[in-house]
Amino acid sequence: MRVTLARPPSTRGRPRGERALPYLLVLPTLVLIGALALLPLLYGVWLSFGRWDLLSGQGLRVGTLENYARLLQDSDFWRAFVRTLWWTLGTVAFQVIVGLGLALLLNRPTFVAEKVSALILLPWVTPFVVIVYAWLLLLDGSGGVTGRVLAALNLPPLSPLASPLSAFVTVTLISGWKGTPFMVIALLAALKSIPAELYEAARVDGATPGQALRFVTLPLLRNTLVVTGLILGILAFYNFDLPWLMTAGGPGEATTLIGVAIYQTFFIDVQPTYAAAMGTVMLLVLLVLALLSLRLRRAT
Repeated sequence: MRVTLARPPSTRGRPRGERALPYLLVLPTLVLIGALALLPLLYGVWLSFGRWDLLSGQGLRVGTLENYARLLQDSDFWRAFVRTLWWTLGTVAFQVIVGLGLALLLNRPTFVAEKVSALILLPWVTPFVVIVYAWLLLLDGSGGVTGRVLAALNLPPLSPLASPLSAFVTVTLISGWKGTPFMVIALLAALKSIPAELYEAARVDGATPGQALRFVTLPLLRNTLVVTGLILGILAFYNFDLPWLMTAGGPGEATTLIGVAIYQTFFIDVQPTYAAAMGTVMLLVLLVLALLSLRLRRAT
């Protein structure tokens, strides 16, 4: 059967004012979005090409590449950049592995799965501040839950946030835990769309549950995993709230990600133009990830 889609009515022959009406209706929204989102972004990029020493009282001078030349030689910035990449990879890996396992469990029609499905969103919808202070209370090695467990075992007080490596791993795992519900919901939706006939055919061919997972489920979840992983990777890459509230970038520089480094450079070191250059580099990385995500979405 041939289906013919109706074409939208042509605007030719209409008065100019009537043709411009749709554009005029959306113009206030475009102006508002530009004023609230685009202008601060462009101002930050423009600021990155300037020199502005607030402590000496000198005014802003724009038209120099000094900040970018300094950035190329700044080992602290590149350590924070690499640390942020590891943080992003660790966060997304946790979300993919745990999210996939939970989605496969919740996809089974059991009573527990129906009750737990509603609770799985709690970490995602809970504000960062609440989550941070709940975890700090749990991980406190002296007066928190961890400290009381260690005291009951006659062990000295110790917190996983005390040493650089354990602090980085702990905060990364908490970041992954926060975003896992998003991955679970996306994978559950993809699992529901897989036809049951494919599993029935695999069972008739003698496939074990593990082989059905490998040759049926995972290939059909690949696009969802890639696109959702990229979105969560973007969110993790520019995350500032969690590492700053949990450890303020410490101990030492163990959890100083790019977002934390920009904050410290701007507000503590009082170097706004250099912080803007760091933010511009971060923006370019995010743009690449966003374009890649859009391209993958169109491909799927």
